Amino acid sequence: MSRTTPYRRPIWDAAVLLFLLGTAWALASLVYQPLRAAAFTMDALPVMLPYEGLHEREQFPDDPRVYRWTKGQGQVDLPNPGGPVVVQVGLAGGTRSAVPVAIHAAGMTLPFQVDAGLRTYALLLPTTQGERLSLTVESPTFEARNRTLGVVVSFISISGGGAVPAQVLLVLVCATLGIYLLLRQVGVRLALAVPGVLLLQALVLVWQVAGGWRYGLFGPLLLLAGTSGLAALVLERWYPVAPAVPSLAPSPVTFSQRDGQIIALLLLVALAVRLPWLGAPDPVGDMELAARRMWFLHDYGLAGSYLYGGDYVPIRLYLLWGLSQLVQPLGGDFFAPLPAVTMTLIKLPGMLADLATVAIIYLWSRRWSGMRTAALIAALYTLSPPVWMNVAWWGQVDTLLMLPLLGTVLLLGRANGRWSWLCWMVALLIKPQAIILAPLLFGATLRLHGSRGVLQGGALAVGLFVSACMPLVLAEQGPGLLQAYAGSVGRFPRLTIGAYNLWYLVSPGGAGVDDVPVLGPLTYRLLGILLLGCVALLVSVALLRRADGPMRVEGAAVLALAFFALPTQIHERYLFLTLAFLALRIAGDERMVLPYVILVFTATINILGDLDGFVPPAAAAITASPLPLLCAGVNLTVLLGLLVHLLVSSGLVAGTTAALRPAHHRSDPLS
Repeated sequence: MSRTTPYRRPIWDAAVLLFLLGTAWALASLVYQPLRAAAFTMDALPVMLPYEGLHEREQFPDDPRVYRWTKGQGQVDLPNPGGPVVVQVGLAGGTRSAVPVAIHAAGMTLPFQVDAGLRTYALLLPTTQGERLSLTVESPTFEARNRTLGVVVSFISISGGGAVPAQVLLVLVCATLGIYLLLRQVGVRLALAVPGVLLLQALVLVWQVAGGWRYGLFGPLLLLAGTSGLAALVLERWYPVAPAVPSLAPSPVTFSQRDGQIIALLLLVALAVRLPWLGAPDPVGDMELAARRMWFLHDYGLAGSYLYGGDYVPIRLYLLWGLSQLVQPLGGDFFAPLPAVTMTLIKLPGMLADLATVAIIYLWSRRWSGMRTAALIAALYTLSPPVWMNVAWWGQVDTLLMLPLLGTVLLLGRANGRWSWLCWMVALLIKPQAIILAPLLFGATLRLHGSRGVLQGGALAVGLFVSACMPLVLAEQGPGLLQAYAGSVGRFPRLTIGAYNLWYLVSPGGAGVDDVPVLGPLTYRLLGILLLGCVALLVSVALLRRADGPMRVEGAAVLALAFFALPTQIHERYLFLTLAFLALRIAGDERMVLPYVILVFTATINILGDLDGFVPPAAAAITASPLPLLCAGVNLTVLLGLLVHLLVSSGLVAGTTAALRPAHHRSDPLS
């Protein structure tokens, strides 16, 4: 089983697969037979009760219950318990007379009158096939306190059962099909493949029985698992595992004492630039948010992870929890204005990760060039203002995220890619933005290690994720954790949150919301996601053709820059994620120093221009100048140039490009 081998008895496998599909249907039908119900108030987390067209929550006078006004047409997406359902909605007209209301759900329109006071209205709806059921409340509007108001929604409950929704059954079948075929493709015997798939089916349905159906996340996760398995199976036949070419193997590089001295000097320079800013006043307010979370973790343990909101994910929470135990013994506290010791502790993990990144950039570059060039490349990164401002002045967690992201890209040539998958999952446990490297990881793993590498890496990543999240789940923080991940898109529904990108050009200054239709039914948000998806697809296909080290770091740079330039709701600092990958690419192609320097300039202007907490006079001058629009255009131009270069280098697009490898080191040094 050291190599991927296709299954040899398709008729027998087809019979077993039919059996497994039958068990999926039987188990799902059994699980959805009993009656099930769920109730939601208007302060429910959006991951539990996604909504659109509703105002912020309010509280009734002399009543602990909360409510939300609709904006004339409010929509909530309820979890589907299966079979015919009964929906109960607490509504109030909010005026002195009854209000005509129409509820649209399950393909039906139900008109009725809503009294001025709060009452419960019950609706019987037929069986629907989706994992969620959309309920739209439509009513006349009136203006009050500069708001457009419809009717009051206070609570919603849903109950049903008796039949499994077709969409749930479909994704379970898809997951069964993809996982079983992938297991057989990599040579797993029937005696292990069949129990393994049955166990996965049982675990998924136990999740549903235990109340997981209320989250409505069952479908997307299973669909992802199934389609990934099928895609790996098909793509491996088109792009077989790339064989090693001994003649291109580089001579091993022996690192000398001089290399150690250069790294030490680089780290001293990095510290000299960063240390003066560790105790600087918080320029934005993010440090105060981190300190408040430390306070909750210190007083309540992990039960304080999502107390009064919060969107940190596991590793960030565990680090803050551990560091919170040092704050008071060292003479600090958790309250603004934050003392220097508290700010230093918050910044410490990111600072250490940043120093490690500097060393990694030198070591990678040294394998591809001489000491002087490698030192210059590492120094370019060390002294870049968007880097040291991010970690030392601002205290963001992006530098901590960058370290495992580098491991994701650089370690793919080792251990069948398993180290890369673990690094990627560590990154995802630090910030959800790490998802951007998923297409690269999938495509490059498939090219270098085949479907076996995808299966092993994916299984390890899932195991690490579950293990890391378990302490939070046991501390009853599961809903907050799911909200931190599932709610990362849509949290700030604006075209741009300060980023000089595509949407800054479309709407100068990035004004406006992103959930407005712009191209038929496509909203700005969906259009941005589709554009990012197109770039991710091109990068994946390019890496299926060539997945050596330079191609991987360039592909990562393109994905990181596309993540900054194309979606809506992007912060000004996210251009930072491109810089380390682009610095690594300079070692193999010195022309990449030009886009690197350009992006350092635009990233610096973006931070200083959008946030007046750093240098207020600079912010005023930049905002009043054409620089923001110019930087947005330049960022898009650099993205297009890098994407074209990547496609030409991979052979997807005809053209000429310089060799990706220097003559004396002509292959991936980490493969």
